Amino acid sequence: MGPHGLLDLMHHMPMAHPAQQYYNPDLTEEEERALLRRNYLLLQAGQAALGLISADMLALAVEPRPDAVVIHVAVSRETPELAEDIDDIVSDLKAFLSGGPDQNSTITARVHLGPPDATWPGSTQALLYVAKPA
Repeated sequence: MGPHGLLDLMHHMPMAHPAQQYYNPDLTEEEERALLRRNYLLLQAGQAALGLISADMLALAVEPRPDAVVIHVAVSRETPELAEDIDDIVSDLKAFLSGGPDQNSTITARVHLGPPDATWPGSTQALLYVAKPA
C-alpha cells in the first residue's frame, strides 16, 4: 500500500451509487441502471407536470424506452387546453433532461381517452399520478 494506505485503495475503487442501499441485492447491474433511470425520469416528469394536472387528467405514467420516453396520459375528455398542458409537460421534461444522459431521447405523449384501467397502455408503466375515482 502507498503512504496513505486505505485512502489510496478507496480512491481506486468504484463508488457505489447511494441509492443502491435501497435496491434488492439480487438485481443485476443492468437492472439497477434501469431502475435508477426509471426513478430519475419519474422525478423529472413529476417536476414537469407541476401545475399542469387538471381535473380532466385521470392518470400519468412514464415509460422509459431505449433512447425514448413516453408519457402516458389517461383523460376524461379531450380539449385544446388539455392538449396544450400535455405539450407543456413534454416540453418541460425535455428542458429538465437537457444536459443529462437522456438529453437526446425522444419524448412523446400518448393520450388515452378513458379511465386508467387495464386498457390504458400506461397501466403497466411507472405510475406518476392517478386521480381518485369519482
